[in-house]
Amino acid sequence: MALDPASRDRIADRWAERLGCSPEAFHGSGVTAARSTSPRTVRLLRHADAMVVATPQDADGAAVASVHGLFVLAYVDAAAFSPVPSDARLLAADDEAAFAAFRARVPDADWRRASPTFRPGRTAGLFRDGDLVATATLGEPPFPDVGVVVAPERRGRGHGRAVVSRVTAAAFEADPGAVVRYRTPASASLALAESLGYERWAASAVLVLDQTGTP
Repeated sequence: MALDPASRDRIADRWAERLGCSPEAFHGSGVTAARSTSPRTVRLLRHADAMVVATPQDADGAAVASVHGLFVLAYVDAAAFSPVPSDARLLAADDEAAFAAFRARVPDADWRRASPTFRPGRTAGLFRDGDLVATATLGEPPFPDVGVVVAPERRGRGHGRAVVSRVTAAAFEADPGAVVRYRTPASASLALAESLGYERWAASAVLVLDQTGTP
């Protein structure tokens, strides 16, 4: 199943609002220039053959201090979602110690990339031999992000897919009209998300400017 056309329109409207452009910018081809609301941020987003570049006013002469991305953005709605059976479950308040122990086993770089948090009822977990080995956390609406982390020694066994499936299901249980987003670095595989019905919608990057410097 594919995303409902109404969901695609909502996604385009949301990004048009964030980037300061018309939703029509995502339905054609070529580059659209927009005005960034942040004085130090350039946002780039490519959807199919269309690209939007949002730059702040008076950005001329500013050096790029840091680059975040490239990220791939994939979305799923209830109609497109294809869950998988597993014993992953939503974490409860008394799972906090297990979550903390799991955090201690995951490299900092992996943790920062996914930014999972302990949110009972909105964080899914998978346990093996009494230990938490994978988690996925659901962000805030209107387009909640999913951040997933799997213990290094447990990767390649479908655990990430299991927790993403469970937390995505939780989003639709709470709001059948939700549209959930999965963001991943462009170098990573989208197979996990696509196997659950997530559809690649765009690629994005953020450039943070140092306006005291020169190119």
